[in-house]
This record gives sequence, C-alpha cells and structure tokens, in this order.
Amino acid sequence: MGIITDIKQAKGKKARQHIYVDNSYICTLNEFTVFKYKIKVGQEVTLQELEDIAFESESSEAFELAVDLISKTQKTRKQVYDYLKSKGYMPKLCQNTVDKLDSYHYINDEVYAKNYVNCYINKYGKKKMRFALQQRGVPNSIIDTVLDELEPQDDAVLQMAQKFMKNKERTQQNFEKLYRHLASKGFDWDTINSAVYQIKRAENENGD
Repeated sequence: MGIITDIKQAKGKKARQHIYVDNSYICTLNEFTVFKYKIKVGQEVTLQELEDIAFESESSEAFELAVDLISKTQKTRKQVYDYLKSKGYMPKLCQNTVDKLDSYHYINDEVYAKNYVNCYINKYGKKKMRFALQQRGVPNSIIDTVLDELEPQDDAVLQMAQKFMKNKERTQQNFEKLYRHLASKGFDWDTINSAVYQIKRAENENGD
C-alpha cells in the first residue's frame, strides 16, 4: 500500500493529472478517470490498482495517440513505447498498445529497418546504420538480417570520396581527412581503402 501524496495538473491541451504516491511520480490519468475513481490526496492505493485503473480507462486514448504518431512518420516498437511512456502512460498500457499496433501490422521493426537502410544506403555505412537502428530499438537479429542483405556500397563510397576530394590537392593530409570523413559515415576500412586506391590510381593515370 501507498499514499497518494500529490495530484498535479499536467501541461498540454487535454486535462490530465500527474499522480504521486509516497512523493514519487507514478502515472498520469485524465481528469474524468480521476473523478470516476475518486482519486484524491491522502488515499491509500496499491500500484496494481493504479495500473488497472489506467489500463481500463486509457487504453483507447493511448491507442489513438499512438496511431496519430505513426500516421505522421514510421516508428519502431520502442519509439512508440517511449512516446507513450513520456505522455505518462504506465508500462503495462504502453506495452499492450505496442503489441496491438504490431498485431494490426501498423508497426513492424523489420519493415522499418529495411526502409531506413534503403533511404540511407548511399549516405551511411553499415556501422552508422546499425548504430542508428539500435538507438531506435530495432532488435539486433533484425538488423543483422537486413544489413547482411545489403549490396556492396563501393560505388556510393567512391562517389562520396570523389566529391570530397574535388578541387583538393592530392596531399597526404587531405587523404587522411578523406579517411576520417568516410569513417565518420560508418563505412568499413576495406571499402574506404578501395575508394581511396581508385582515386589515387586515377590520379596517377592522369599524370602519365
């Protein structure tokens, strides 16, 4: 058991209340729910009771909010979960909403990963794309599968290297800068070395 020690008005357009138990923030409920269940400061309550109340009263609201989020931009399961949690929904409700979206095929981490890779294939290397997908909560097993299917990026890296070296002297210092530039994009050393070699070879051939 705990004691509700404070109820604070949440910021935003919708009327919502932050609920604190034993001086610790627990969840956010809409004002109708607070009124319906007569939630007030000084009331004894268990975390399970609050979780059940939030789950029963706010499932539809959380789902609608999540649908609105993914209608604007594609999201991963983790991104939707974190978004709902930031809005004050309890973990059980966040997880239930994510699972529901997944079952309706509204979100799909594998599809997200493939779309991300297709979008950035000519801009980033595998290392950077892997890190970005991990930050978005895509499981490593999915990332491995998607990146393993990726075609070699040699042409993209060569074009990027040629663009970087355009109008620059072929000095050792500039080539070192090129290495760092391509490495910062997440490309592996073998691919970078191949691109640099081709630029140097082309320079030598032109010099002849």
